[in-house]
Amino acid sequence: MKLAILLLTAGITLRGQEISHTTEPKPTHTVRPQYTKEALAAKIEGDVILSSMIGADGVPSDIKLVRGLGMGLDEKAVECLKQWRFRPATNHSEPVSSKVNIEMNFRLLRSSKSN
Repeated sequence: MKLAILLLTAGITLRGQEISHTTEPKPTHTVRPQYTKEALAAKIEGDVILSSMIGADGVPSDIKLVRGLGMGLDEKAVECLKQWRFRPATNHSEPVSSKVNIEMNFRLLRSSKSN
């Protein structure tokens, strides 16, 4: 009976000491998305969510729209992400492809008036 308890405890301890050998991709070069004339006129603000594979070379591919805003902003977000570059994800220090979600923020600049 004591042996079974010791083995169970040792198994839990060993699993708790596992070390992750993977890293997530990190942006190294980003570009800000541009507004369309229609979105500016409508004063649209919000976030476009894109899904993309980041290759072992750090280049985004297979870009898909997860959540959009319309008025041409979704396309602008995709164009923007194509220009980004990443330090790729790694597995045991080797670069690997990785799927990520990227949030592109569209915010209008506010002008402050002082009297």
